[in-house]
Amino acid sequence: MTGILLLSFGIFFDNIKTLCETKSYRILFFAFGVLAIIFYTAFFITLLKIIICEKCTKPKGKTVTVLGCRVKGTVPTRALMSRCKAAFDYLTENKDSVAVLSGGQGADEDISEAECMYHILTEKGIDKTRLYIENASTSTEENLKFSSDVIDKNNLSKEIVICTSEYHIYRALMIAKKAGINATGLPAHSMRILRIPAFTREVFGVWYLTLKNLT
Repeated sequence: MTGILLLSFGIFFDNIKTLCETKSYRILFFAFGVLAIIFYTAFFITLLKIIICEKCTKPKGKTVTVLGCRVKGTVPTRALMSRCKAAFDYLTENKDSVAVLSGGQGADEDISEAECMYHILTEKGIDKTRLYIENASTSTEENLKFSSDVIDKNNLSKEIVICTSEYHIYRALMIAKKAGINATGLPAHSMRILRIPAFTREVFGVWYLTLKNLT
């Protein structure tokens, strides 16, 4: 295949060279270059915001909203385990705090994400009276909305800490702000090998949310 491409390039080299010398091609090339610069500038600015938010956020509050993520059957994924670890550490250090465990049950999940987190935290020694389950949400927006309902229903403190993966903190706080929720972030650290694709994917998630908020 490579040989065919090289052969084709050799055959049509003069035509390609002539095309590159035309004014229309130069304009097209210039426009493409400008768009590429805009794209990568916007990408790295957004990425920088996500990283700075994760590094600078200081969790402060008495109610921890732990955002769920995928469960394989009844087994938590590494991402969910890391969120539970961050929540456990915070609850252990802040004895007067409680947690709302938020996450519904997907089609390929045998239990809800909230129930899975409940089992993990109680097995680690967190008193079940400090844990509240919200098991109907299917998105970050619903996580925060339904958790707010649980907080209101149980008269919990509205000093809220959102516990989620480090790359997700910025977008989660954007959603919280849009919903009128005053919150700080508690980042759960992911495996190093997963950070590059996760942070890259999150940039597009932030762009989508920004466009959605404009409509």
